[in-house]
Amino acid sequence: MRYAVFPFISICIAVMLTACSPTKEDAIQEMVAPEPDTYNIYLFWDGEHSDLHDQIYELLEVINSEIILKSLKINNMTSISMRDENQKYDYKKLFNMEKSPHIIVLDHEGVVLETNDPEDIYTLVED
Repeated sequence: MRYAVFPFISICIAVMLTACSPTKEDAIQEMVAPEPDTYNIYLFWDGEHSDLHDQIYELLEVINSEIILKSLKINNMTSISMRDENQKYDYKKLFNMEKSPHIIVLDHEGVVLETNDPEDIYTLVED
């Protein structure tokens, strides 16, 4: 009888751990813009093989362009190292990030663009 209890307890613990693991949806809910018609931009870089300053500069060139400034209300821009183990979420795993930079743009509902090229942000204006 004792031995039958151990597998049951193990299964319960595994289910509880799985239920407590952060999901992509959890991360997205914390990343979304605070109100309609606004956007949050997240720039993820590998923290080793690419220069953050260059990537920020390229992204700023796009979001500070006249067309983007007139068309998109950027609420927040955040840069995060994919190697930072102190983050609440393992973004690299949750978003299957394979290349740096990895840019995620969100409106108040969720992800509207996921790309490696800052120039792709212009497509949000074209839509």
